[in-house]
Amino acid sequence: MTSPLTRDQRRRFDERGLVRLPGFIARESAEAMADRLWGEMARRHAIRHDDPATWDAERPAQFGPLQKTGAFNAMATPELRGVIDALIGEGAWIEPAGWGLPLVCFPTPGAWELPHKVWHLDLTPDPKNPGLMVGRVFLLLAPLRAQGGGTLVATGSHRIIEALTAERGARMSSAEVRKALVRHHAWFADLMAPPRNGEDRVARFMDAPTVVDGVPLQVEEIVGEPGDVLVMHPHALHGLSANVLETPRLALTQTIYPKAWFGAY
Repeated sequence: MTSPLTRDQRRRFDERGLVRLPGFIARESAEAMADRLWGEMARRHAIRHDDPATWDAERPAQFGPLQKTGAFNAMATPELRGVIDALIGEGAWIEPAGWGLPLVCFPTPGAWELPHKVWHLDLTPDPKNPGLMVGRVFLLLAPLRAQGGGTLVATGSHRIIEALTAERGARMSSAEVRKALVRHHAWFADLMAPPRNGEDRVARFMDAPTVVDGVPLQVEEIVGEPGDVLVMHPHALHGLSANVLETPRLALTQTIYPKAWFGAY
């Protein structure tokens, strides 16, 4: 099987825990899915694309019923399936009942700040089953710029987290992982602590990497163009951010589970 990921892209995923695949899905297809999403927001929330005065819900939800109709199944292109095959194994993952959970974030007033309370893991490593891989992909449906509400990822953190879990020899909860990271190094402790007076958190955590135990750590914000796909390592520390721009964040996310996962737990 030939992987759609280049060698450099696979290396970045393994080392950084986040890789962007520009234009991986046709822009026209992404924009068509955005139209479906706008239609659902108009029907369910009275939010209209052409009327920012109606954008009064920061993060509208309840899109599960639309997802189950297959409205976003077009994100499951052969190329994206090939990426999942490369990460989990061909024929080794569970087909979602409906692809693409919408992630919407409308603008809110105020200055953008790097948050300290949002950091978490969706899934934590299990040292007894280190080979199990879960895939987390994002598809951008509209242009997404910096400070526009994109997911924040502490790139490189999955390597530190997996090492700490292996040292402990037992699986930890997301809260336990955060506490272990705070004890482990000041970079994590400061990232998840209230800002100090005058501290430039963007410069400290986002402008350049900090090497911890030989691993470059850096907070990266998911940005890009309609049709871009981003693949995030399942054990990467990540969190929400505010949208202080004038346009909403529109994206889809999908978590893919290996068939072996349910035999292990």
